Amino acid sequence: MKTFIKNIAVAFALVASFAFTANADDKAAKKVSALNTGVYINKNGKINVFVDKLNDDSNTTIVVKNATGDVVYREVVEKDHQKFGRILNVDELAAGKYEIKVSSKNDSQTKSFQLSEPVVERIVTIK
Repeated sequence: MKTFIKNIAVAFALVASFAFTANADDKAAKKVSALNTGVYINKNGKINVFVDKLNDDSNTTIVVKNATGDVVYREVVEKDHQKFGRILNVDELAAGKYEIKVSSKNDSQTKSFQLSEPVVERIVTIK
């Protein structure tokens, strides 16, 4: 009887340790980000960047880098702006891969995009 009770106690302790570990992993995975961003291309070929911060206690930085890591655009938005948007005109940028990084305090989000030259087709007709 004592062995049976010991086995049940050990099994309970083992199951409880797995349950608590799984619960801790879920909480870490569900951490709420203090920085939410939306980056997309509008119909005019420009890039819209929208930022929504949970708090307004730090500045926000928007940085666009090319494939070699050179900064082609940088803007610092003052800390009292909790929600804001920017329209980035990429017409003057050369074709290639780029990265947009939005950061504020300890959070940052990165998106990448690629610019390519338009393909021009020649049409030949014979009459």
